[in-house]
Amino acid sequence: MSKRERNTDGFWARARRGWNSKPTAIGAVVILVLVMIVVLASTALGIFAPVRDEQATPTASAPDPDPATAESVSPPEPSSRACDVTVSDTSSKPSIPADLTFKTGVAGVTWPVSKSAGPTMTIDGFDSCFARSPLGAALAAQSAIYSQYDPAHSITDSLNHYIADSPGKAASVALSAKTNDAEALRTSGMNPAGFVVDAFAQDRADLTLVFSRPDSPTGYVGIPCTVIWVNDDWRIHVLDNGELASGRGTTPSKGDFVAWEGGQR
Repeated sequence: MSKRERNTDGFWARARRGWNSKPTAIGAVVILVLVMIVVLASTALGIFAPVRDEQATPTASAPDPDPATAESVSPPEPSSRACDVTVSDTSSKPSIPADLTFKTGVAGVTWPVSKSAGPTMTIDGFDSCFARSPLGAALAAQSAIYSQYDPAHSITDSLNHYIADSPGKAASVALSAKTNDAEALRTSGMNPAGFVVDAFAQDRADLTLVFSRPDSPTGYVGIPCTVIWVNDDWRIHVLDNGELASGRGTTPSKGDFVAWEGGQR
């Protein structure tokens, strides 16, 4: 067997010869067309494809909560605690609502409440949210004074809640806590009878709370007080010496005041 002659032509020489043959030329043309199609398609994709911002900072996903601290995080406090009671009567001699009733506290002591004018809700365990009106102010004052006879709370806690912060608050709370006597109040026959609106503004109401009092010349006694609008509700305002008011008590007659009569005791 003779030895096969080694073709010493280089790669490029063989390529040139291949292009000169007709079948190869046809194949080359087909290949060239396909290559051009691929190149054009790639160019088109490069033009219309969305541009990627290589310098954009990747968005970091929120880390999972630490199991050790997850249970210690408290939910946010509700933001809707404001009093928003519908006010229908702003006169100084308002009509008594049909839903007026009397709440009973220690030793049978009672005071007026209304579902429509106040209290309309409970906040931190205390009757709260009174209408921003003369009637709402009077109901708030009665509840503030008589809250010390509510067995649900101590006298100190009730007065600290219902009395507005002032230089005389601590003295007023301390004095009331010492002299409070629900049984003596009940047996004296002194019960809420009505009120007089001495002056009223959106943030302050000067009132005279009227109580029945058998030993009074008229059968009634009036005690002046002031309530102010603080944190979306009425609060008792006391003097710097802790007293409820500077004026002396009065002895109004029936007809001189708006009566709580009609409420169910």
